[in-house]
Amino acid sequence: MKSSLKKISKIILLLTVTGSSLFAQKADDVQVGNLLVSKIKVDGNTNDWTTPLKAINKTTGLSYTIANDAKNLYVVMQAVNVNDTRKILMGGITFSINEDGKKKTKEALVLTYPVITRNSRRAAFGGAGGAGGAARMGASFQNMTAEQRDSMQLSFGKRQIEAAKDIKIFGFKNITDTLVSIYNEYSIKAIASLNDKGIYTYEIAIPLELIPVDVNKEFGYNIKLNGLQLNFGGGENRPGGGGGGQVTAIRVQGGGGGFGGQAGGGNVEFQNLLSPTDFWGKYTIAK
Repeated sequence: MKSSLKKISKIILLLTVTGSSLFAQKADDVQVGNLLVSKIKVDGNTNDWTTPLKAINKTTGLSYTIANDAKNLYVVMQAVNVNDTRKILMGGITFSINEDGKKKTKEALVLTYPVITRNSRRAAFGGAGGAGGAARMGASFQNMTAEQRDSMQLSFGKRQIEAAKDIKIFGFKNITDTLVSIYNEYSIKAIASLNDKGIYTYEIAIPLELIPVDVNKEFGYNIKLNGLQLNFGGGENRPGGGGGGQVTAIRVQGGGGGFGGQAGGGNVEFQNLLSPTDFWGKYTIAK
């Protein structure tokens, strides 16, 4: 009897320790605390970062880490779900900073990348003649295998990333331009990549000298997936908005056909593509 009780006690102890360990490793929905980093190269991959990333946000589907060194504030994000990636490719990601720590984007510093324009959409379709060309390719999708759809969609995504050469900014100290090149004189950096497994990686770096925040106080930040902007160009220069321009989309029907063979990738969630999703967090510059 005593021997059996001892065995049961050991099993309970093991389960308790294992459960605590698993709970401790569970990623936060929003990053907790700050992070001091060094030798970060903004190149569209996570080689310089500790993985898994600090938080996995359920609202946007993004995993991300926010950090800083003595000169820059860095944000790295990844999207694994194919529909989240489509949403980013339709309208970009907007990163906003509220120096007062409030959950308000009004009077905030705003950076949107990639800026999705008519030209970048055309580039994604290989100059297919806008909506007409997209419709013709959409029809051909119906006769493709899941692997062929994967390959074509990955190709579209990669071409669109390569064509996105602009960053939309608003509210930054001493910068009057609202649209700057990714090769700008302000040392603001932004780059994205899409690997063969369909994992979308996004990195930005913002010089701390451009951010008027008290290094001893928390500031608020907002990360938003803008989604498809149905304004036909009216939102090109709107602070905090995604890219405007001509709306072009391919409808993929039936099962299969997601980036990298991701499950359920063949069913495009159009309502989700049209609905912005975002979340707020707080950060203090690490010293």
